[in-house]
Amino acid sequence: MTILLAALLIVSALAVAVMAWRSTTTGLLIERRRRRVLVTLKTGEAFSGVLFAVDRDAIVLRDALAVAYGARSENVAVDGEALILRPDIAYLQLP
Repeated sequence: MTILLAALLIVSALAVAVMAWRSTTTGLLIERRRRRVLVTLKTGEAFSGVLFAVDRDAIVLRDALAVAYGARSENVAVDGEALILRPDIAYLQLP
């Protein structure tokens, strides 16, 4: 009984630690939901839009624009929502 209780306690502590580690950047992003943000990708491309949803794998922008980059001379409106995978993001900023 004692071994089972100790194992359960260890598993619970490990689960809490993993969840805390995973939620650090997600928590920061969730605080910025419903605000306009500028997302720059690792490729150099950028999107501006309202941060609508966040999870550990992706973010969703609404009312989004593909920001002019390189030879492109004007911003292009994104039709619908922009789903951006988090590993592709270099950084996100508030304008």
